[in-house]
Amino acid sequence: MRHRLAAITLTAALTGGALLAAAPAQAAPTRQAGPTAAVAATPRHDIPALLHHLEFLYDKAVRLEQLGMHADAERTRSEARLLKALIDNIIKSGG
Repeated sequence: MRHRLAAITLTAALTGGALLAAAPAQAAPTRQAGPTAAVAATPRHDIPALLHHLEFLYDKAVRLEQLGMHADAERTRSEARLLKALIDNIIKSGG
């Protein structure tokens, strides 16, 4: 009986502590953050990496086409076109 009460007390204390630790994060008001320097370092603006991924997608589409997986190749080409448009927009906007 003594061990059960100790276990229940310990569980209640840990649960209460976890709830108290989470309460300030939940009670904090949310607000929109302004643009920061971290935005410029996002992967979206890493043009060389995006170009590398674009080349990978083109190669993948060719491989899929050679394997006869025409629908998958078309989806990959579609994804490559979207990525190319994103890269063009980033370059055009000066980012």
